[in-house]
Amino acid sequence: MTDGPVVAAEADALDLIGATWGQEVDWLVLPLARLSADFLYLKTGLAGAVLQKIVTYGQRLAIVGDIAAAEAASGALKDFVRESNRGDRIWFVPDMTAFEARLRTR
Repeated sequence: MTDGPVVAAEADALDLIGATWGQEVDWLVLPLARLSADFLYLKTGLAGAVLQKIVTYGQRLAIVGDIAAAEAASGALKDFVRESNRGDRIWFVPDMTAFEARLRTR
């Protein structure tokens, strides 16, 4: 899903899920550019709400883009990303090459 609206609210996660519901989709791949700036500020609760919807509906989501600067500015975000990447439902990856490499090793 490289084109589309910005994910700026919990309801937008439902739109993402709905766009692929009933299809054989292993991963939703979302470019960082499609996320509201609030997503990376954990205090807003947007990331938690969106990612909870993804997990609740049994989907997998890869967020693709460089978030190094945001991680450097927030220890909480860095911890959140590290914990997410340990699992098999939500991944933060810098680019599609890294995403494809992770898929090959899982």
